[in-house]
Amino acid sequence: MKNFLFTLFFGLFIFANSYSQVIVMDIVQVKEGMNAQYEAVEKFVEPIKREAVKMGKQLGWYIMKRKSGGDLSEVENKGIGDYIILNIFEDEAQMKSGMDWNATANKVYKGKMSARTIQKKMNSFNAPRKDTRTYTLKNIYYTKPGQVNRGETIYIFPAEALNDEYEQYEMEVFRPMWEKRILEGSHKHWGFNKITKRSDNAYQNLTHIIFNIPTDLKSNLKTDFTTQKAMDMGYKSRKGFDSAACEIIFLADAYNN
Repeated sequence: MKNFLFTLFFGLFIFANSYSQVIVMDIVQVKEGMNAQYEAVEKFVEPIKREAVKMGKQLGWYIMKRKSGGDLSEVENKGIGDYIILNIFEDEAQMKSGMDWNATANKVYKGKMSARTIQKKMNSFNAPRKDTRTYTLKNIYYTKPGQVNRGETIYIFPAEALNDEYEQYEMEVFRPMWEKRILEGSHKHWGFNKITKRSDNAYQNLTHIIFNIPTDLKSNLKTDFTTQKAMDMGYKSRKGFDSAACEIIFLADAYNN
């Protein structure tokens, strides 16, 4: 049965990665009682990031507040992140192109606050933070979500690949399932990403991150016997950890500029 399913879903298929997006994901823990101060920092940053998108320096920027989940204490007790930052780039070249953030901030806030106040705010970015863990992600596949809105919930699912077939299971078994849900309207977006780099304080065993954006509609899709067996094999190819439900509170992208 295993060989039959493997042949049925994979055959001689070799996944050709034509996606080049790079995502820098920061998991931020804030100091006790400093959530308001942290959000004030990101509110200041939002128009600067929108200018960066206009300038072609990045594709998008999202600040998400964790609502539930995200407990990885079974791996190592590093504490649960309070906020997640996503900086999305077209490719590695765009990520490395850099920009003058001070000059951009002065351009955005010219006539709205003094240069001294702007610089003071720029220098205090990290003051509310207790810890930041950083992961660099290489996008393997994403379904284009269209407009993402403030207040929407994104589910972040961390995983550890247990064998060499894991990515194929995601692409050939799970991806079609999510795409069908998108077509029926019960889902908005699915993104599959591989961790290529991480900070020293990040979780070292995680290999992949999946992003999901559901809608309010309930799925009516049914799973046939063969697909279910393939899904069961797919689950065995990965170790999934506690997914985090996160609310978008600030954003900058082509749809929101």
